[in-house]
Amino acid sequence: VCAPWKTGAQLRRLCDKPRTAGDSFEFAVLGDVEPGRFWIFRTLFNRNGVFPRQLAAIQEQSVDFSIQLGDMVSRGLPRQYLEFFRLLNGLRVTKPYLTVIGNHDRSHPNGKSHSRLYRRLFGENNYSFDYGGVRFVVLDSSSRRVGQAQLRWLDMALDTPLRKLVFTHMPPVLLRLWGGSAAHAIGGFTRGAREFVDLAARRGVERVYMGHVHGFGVQDYQGVRYILTGGGGSPLFPCGGLEKFHHYLT
Repeated sequence: VCAPWKTGAQLRRLCDKPRTAGDSFEFAVLGDVEPGRFWIFRTLFNRNGVFPRQLAAIQEQSVDFSIQLGDMVSRGLPRQYLEFFRLLNGLRVTKPYLTVIGNHDRSHPNGKSHSRLYRRLFGENNYSFDYGGVRFVVLDSSSRRVGQAQLRWLDMALDTPLRKLVFTHMPPVLLRLWGGSAAHAIGGFTRGAREFVDLAARRGVERVYMGHVHGFGVQDYQGVRYILTGGGGSPLFPCGGLEKFHHYLT
């Protein structure tokens, strides 16, 4: 059931339609889609069927592929992933579908956890690919940190003259609107946050796309544009000063 959705399989599909550096193209970005772990959250702050409708709408867009920014399931359990893959198969997703690991995709969303099941189902947590003169870099921030080994890998992945875009689940905590204050400490990763934003600026990253916080916002920081797009279908909690609506981006 999961084999067609592995990252490697999706990238091979993308290679069937190569783009050169002179081509213009579109891609879609979809934020958190898990419906909510608890029934009260689903009842008060969500609407049924948002994710399937948005994913189906993406298939009608003139996009070459989509990237989903994590939190595909409420908790990284085999039965929940199986339900998720059955949904994807039922929707007849025709565009390559790439993923970022979120904290809910781990074995325990808000506690000590591991990502073994995600890696077995999809592949590496951190990966990059080149397409149409752009380097797309996916970075794992699902454990609320970015470690030194990841930062070294990221530095190498960004060492390219191509345009550079980064996709990660959690915002760095230094973007205070989305997780830097005590009231929103859960909304971003802390360890490695300063090194991450400095590295993105030094390497000339054009944009960083993030989810985790269920809303929409744009912020420029040290010359890098950070785009929060967490409205893929998860509950829209009434907190913070963000725009809150279900959406995806192209």
